[in-house]
Amino acid sequence: MPTSSLRPFWVLPPLLLGLALVLLLPRFSRPPQPLEQAERAVKVRVIEATPAPLVPRALGYGRSQPLDRWDGVAEVAGTLVWLADELRAGELVAKGRPLLRIDQAPYRLALAQAKAQLQALRVKLVTTERLIALEQQGQALLRRELERKRQLNRDGSLSTTQLEEAERAWLKGEVVVQGLSNSQELTRAEITVAETQQAAAELDLARTELRAPFDLRLAEVLVGPSQYVSKGQRLLRGDGIEVAEVEARFPVGALRPLLRQSQASSGEQPPTPLRRTPGAMRLQARVRLHSATHSVEWPAQVTRVAGEVDPQTQTIGVVVRIDKPYAQARVGERPPLMRGTFVEVELSRPSQGRPILLPQSALRKGQVYLLDADNRLLMRPIKPALTQGSVIAVRHGLEPGERVVVSPLMPAVEGMLLDPEDDPKLLQRIQQEAGGAATRQGAGQSQGGRQGKDGGA
Repeated sequence: MPTSSLRPFWVLPPLLLGLALVLLLPRFSRPPQPLEQAERAVKVRVIEATPAPLVPRALGYGRSQPLDRWDGVAEVAGTLVWLADELRAGELVAKGRPLLRIDQAPYRLALAQAKAQLQALRVKLVTTERLIALEQQGQALLRRELERKRQLNRDGSLSTTQLEEAERAWLKGEVVVQGLSNSQELTRAEITVAETQQAAAELDLARTELRAPFDLRLAEVLVGPSQYVSKGQRLLRGDGIEVAEVEARFPVGALRPLLRQSQASSGEQPPTPLRRTPGAMRLQARVRLHSATHSVEWPAQVTRVAGEVDPQTQTIGVVVRIDKPYAQARVGERPPLMRGTFVEVELSRPSQGRPILLPQSALRKGQVYLLDADNRLLMRPIKPALTQGSVIAVRHGLEPGERVVVSPLMPAVEGMLLDPEDDPKLLQRIQQEAGGAATRQGAGQSQGGRQGKDGGA
């Protein structure tokens, strides 16, 4: 019984002990020490600001057209009696090669008739000239006889009636001579007409045969054997192979840097509406045909600039000329530049100076991100001197050797610690793009007969 009455007091000692620990423990414990967090560097890709040559250029696209085009038209009517073996679309034909012939029989007959008529008129002219000569001799005799009778009449030995008869005989002879002279002049005029008719007959006979006016490629043949053709009917169409042209379309602003720099380097005044843009004529031009396996390149020359801007696309046309587009064609390796081929046209000018080249992605709202000596972020505003494709050229605001951040950085806080990693492949790529090396290498592989993997890019 006494034991059970003391049980409620058994819990007091543990409670008192716990209270004492709570009150005394803070006196013997050490205060918490603050933790120092290490600053984490953000990994970024960088390139070194390096001056490099820049070839200003612009790319446009268009379709090739032959400079010389020929529509073979029948100049005389008739039935086709002969067609050349080469008279097929796609065949190459040399200058002067006969292509087809119209039946010449009626034109040979017309020529023979004209020759016969001309010969008859010439005989008539000779006969008239001989008659005139005889009549003139007779008139000379009548003239002397008339003078003798006039003298006799003055002496009283001849009557006036006899004198008048002599005068009438002389006048009648003069009429005959004048008539023969008129006939002579008329015959000469008829001979001129006959000669013209003979020349026309000879020309019609020559026109029965159609020949190639220059070296060409047959684009279309519209007639067949034994077909009757009428005068003025189109028989075939051919394209010249000596010179080709391409009117390439360029964005309006793409040519401005090229023309401005070209005029500045030559000291020319800005073009006026009444004067051509000579700066465009000095630009270097190259034409490229890209396929899935390789690229083909032709040197070209700028000949003129289109007179207006396309209101739909806001582009302007530049016409370039390609000489000998068929000269270096090789089957399976280098195709000829045919009508309608879609090609790329590159306009460029010689490199001037060595600006610092950066990828366009390195420019962020007018600023570039740099690294200082402690690998911390610096933000510096710059203004590109030229933007070309994915490359920008900087002439002021950067120093060679400075490190430029080229990878995305979010968020970007000036002074933040960065962990840089060089990107030499990017630097090499933008230098090649700025110098046009990548494009020329692709075209060069095709010219050497090699096929490149990146030729169709």
